[in-house]
Amino acid sequence: MTTLPRHARLLLALDGQTLNRAVLDNVLRACVPHAPRLDILLLNPPREPTSLLSMLLLRLEHSGVDYRVASAHGDTGEEIDRYLGRHRGIDTVAVVDATRLSAETRALIELRGQRLLSIASAD
Repeated sequence: MTTLPRHARLLLALDGQTLNRAVLDNVLRACVPHAPRLDILLLNPPREPTSLLSMLLLRLEHSGVDYRVASAHGDTGEEIDRYLGRHRGIDTVAVVDATRLSAETRALIELRGQRLLSIASAD
């Protein structure tokens, strides 16, 4: 895993249709120690709130992480790009599997000077 700068501001893009305990454990392990501020973009959220997402938010609160949750419906890359265009100061974009993003989206993230973190393989 790439070492993140201390006090980095992260955008965590999660697909609401594929939330599972392993992904959320990786979020806590990869993001929480490095980020006092976490922006969570829940893409294509389920109609009913999930207990896993509630558990993640509760654990973030107990860890002292300030977070903001936003949701969007649509293509992951397009929604990440829109979010980054509206919210400044984000150092890193964390996704479950960066290889699932289009080459164009990965290039746009790099052009903005942000790191791309794949949390599926975070150790």
